[in-house]
Amino acid sequence: MRIRIFAIAMMMAVSPAWAQHDHHGQRAEAPGAVGATVDELISIAKTMSPEVQISTLEAAAALAKVDGAGSLADPKVSLAIEDWSSNRNGGNFPSNPASQTTKKLRISQELPFWGKRDLKREIAEAGARKAAILKRQVENELVAKVKIAYAEYHSAHLAIDAARDLRSRLDTLTKLAGARYGQALGKQQDVTRAQVEKSVLDTEIVRMDAERRKARIKINRLLARPLNAPLVEAPAPRAIPAMETLDLAALTDRAQSNNPEIVAQLATIDGAEKSRALAEKGWYPDFELTAGAVKREGEWRGYEAMVAMNIPLQWNLRTSEIGEAKAMAGAARTRRELRALELGNEVADAWISLKSAREVETLLRESQLPQAEIGFQAAAKGYELGRSELLDVLLSEQQLWKSNIDLIKVLFEQQMRLVELEKLVGGDL
Repeated sequence: MRIRIFAIAMMMAVSPAWAQHDHHGQRAEAPGAVGATVDELISIAKTMSPEVQISTLEAAAALAKVDGAGSLADPKVSLAIEDWSSNRNGGNFPSNPASQTTKKLRISQELPFWGKRDLKREIAEAGARKAAILKRQVENELVAKVKIAYAEYHSAHLAIDAARDLRSRLDTLTKLAGARYGQALGKQQDVTRAQVEKSVLDTEIVRMDAERRKARIKINRLLARPLNAPLVEAPAPRAIPAMETLDLAALTDRAQSNNPEIVAQLATIDGAEKSRALAEKGWYPDFELTAGAVKREGEWRGYEAMVAMNIPLQWNLRTSEIGEAKAMAGAARTRRELRALELGNEVADAWISLKSAREVETLLRESQLPQAEIGFQAAAKGYELGRSELLDVLLSEQQLWKSNIDLIKVLFEQQMRLVELEKLVGGDL
């Protein structure tokens, strides 16, 4: 009767927590713990991340350059003294300039050829757009890192819960083996084997707990928090969208148009085209306007004006500048086309991997895991009735453990592929 009670207790052991989601809600959270959802962590990371703060300041610096990019150069003021003769009594020293000299006060302003200032401003605007988009790219990469670390943290919890539930079953099985041995129905080796299997599972729990702590440290580092700052002990997995809602063609188009790297390259192309146009404007002269007043013999006698311009005779200088600008614009366009092609391939790879992982999950949940559970219970029942050996129970237990781990791995694989897709398209799905 005692043996039967042990067997019934083992059969009625709860399923793994990763399948039922019952254990998490009973855990007491530490004060100040964050991470109930990944969105909470992402919000903190965007606020606290030094990388995001640096990119924000760089974007602000690039934007500040726009107003001054098309400005005129500072005007020049000059004072000239003409007809300043030497002192006849003092040799070569100049005489008193207060008399018998002509003084000219001039102000001059450089004026670039028409259109050059606008092009300089447009080049700076393209640089500001690129800096703002690069800030988005930094945030996009940070979000992906947080999501991956959160998935690792969640997977470690799932594995620990599954191991602890199976460990509870093994504890019951060990007691059953001891009871059978005490009634001369079993072997001493059975008790030893059960103890060894429990020790192996205890080792796995220790190892997985270390992985959980590593994931927690990684998350805190991304959030710029103390490495030992508390996180919730009930991480909620992100929902995986149904494959029917993830159209491959639409995802590819979105990646090739909205990916921050692609958008930044568009700003680079725009800036390069404007630089080429500015280099071609180098064939046109710039001007300098000068106006002044003339003072002679202590009285202001008149005014003067002057127009000067540079002569663009340096052929090699102009052609080299234009050639460089054209090459840079062509390289930027080619780089964008190449990256767009790579994005298409990467989206397809991630989409196929996600679809495959969903199919594997279905097989595990609907076939392999239930069969492993049935096999374990059948072996345990057979051992209770003396129709099978403990080794059969332990083999079925190992198969059940492997099925649990396979499911956890494929769930993590789905999270990884979802993060990859979201990083490529530049936003949540």
